[in-house]
Amino acid sequence: MKLKQNIFLLIFTILLLMGLTGCGKKTVVLDDYLEFSSEGYDTKGTATVSFNYRKFEDEYGKKIKFKKKDERRKFIKEYSLKSSISDAKLLISTCVKLELDEDSNLSNGDTVNVKFDCDDELAEEYFGVKFSYSDVEYTVDNLKKVDKFNPFDYIKVTFTGTSPNGYINIEKDTNSKELEYISFTADKTSGIQIGDKIKIKAECYINDDEFVEKFGSIIEETEKEYKCDNLDHYIAKIDEISDEAMNELIVQGDSIFKAHVASNWAKPENLGSVSYIGNYFLTLKPGMDSWYDNYLYLVYKVQATNVDPVQTVDYYYYVVFKDLKLLADGTYDIDINNYSTPSTNFYVGNYYYYGYQDLNSFISDNITANIDKYEFTTSITQ
Repeated sequence: MKLKQNIFLLIFTILLLMGLTGCGKKTVVLDDYLEFSSEGYDTKGTATVSFNYRKFEDEYGKKIKFKKKDERRKFIKEYSLKSSISDAKLLISTCVKLELDEDSNLSNGDTVNVKFDCDDELAEEYFGVKFSYSDVEYTVDNLKKVDKFNPFDYIKVTFTGTSPNGYINIEKDTNSKELEYISFTADKTSGIQIGDKIKIKAECYINDDEFVEKFGSIIEETEKEYKCDNLDHYIAKIDEISDEAMNELIVQGDSIFKAHVASNWAKPENLGSVSYIGNYFLTLKPGMDSWYDNYLYLVYKVQATNVDPVQTVDYYYYVVFKDLKLLADGTYDIDINNYSTPSTNFYVGNYYYYGYQDLNSFISDNITANIDKYEFTTSITQ
């Protein structure tokens, strides 16, 4: 009999301890107190989620208590709350946060997820509460349906200038009354080069309700990206110059040299031969600034007969064209009057010649001297 009494006493003690510890925690199902709402127009709707404090107060106002009463004032001050706040509302205000994965530009049929961000440890430590919650999904279905207006259908976007210093132009359709209330802004208006992607934003001066009232429609798209696919540009690679255009420049360079001979040599007839041997093409490095964006050096080997003393003279001459452009329509803009020839000369006896007696001297003066700002390629192999 005494053994049975001892067993009964042991069981009673265990149950009592359970009641004073784990069984004392209250489980609160947070999902039951969510309120979701959406409003506005289809494709432009907004959504909000809130916690129903009144319903929660009605059900838990007398059940939830702040466990550490001597710390309540400090706790409330830490969260910048009023001292008159109820313990039930204090629990939710400090331990529960709600987030929506999408809350704007919504359409009917869209699904929106509500996520809980809860401090479970704080809830148990100060309120003796255990939360039960899960992510909740809502479907948007009550947005007003109106016609759509796409402002980008009523503008013309063009790119002008020379890459990489191009410009963007936005031309409005003057017949569109809606555009009187809409402005367009590009995230980049100058310094544009081929391949750049420019975002244009459409901003309406009036709100959605006013726009619907005036035009019976709502703005469908407020941002669009435009790519600069084509633009006049300074030629950056020698293979951008066609064989036909290159041959024309080589012939022009030959003519420039022969005109120089005719005007400056005492005996032009002493010119033996002039032959094109190749080119050097210089292009301005990114971020560098200079007078010209590119140079095309056409190099010729000259053979002549010197008068005094009589001997054969071999040397190198060049004609350099500057700022060669390829236009957006596929044609070239090359100013054949924008050229230079050697200012360096050398003597053979009493006669002097403009040019270089060896290629290395030409390269040193005209190519190597500019490699701080320019990149170059060459077709000369000798």
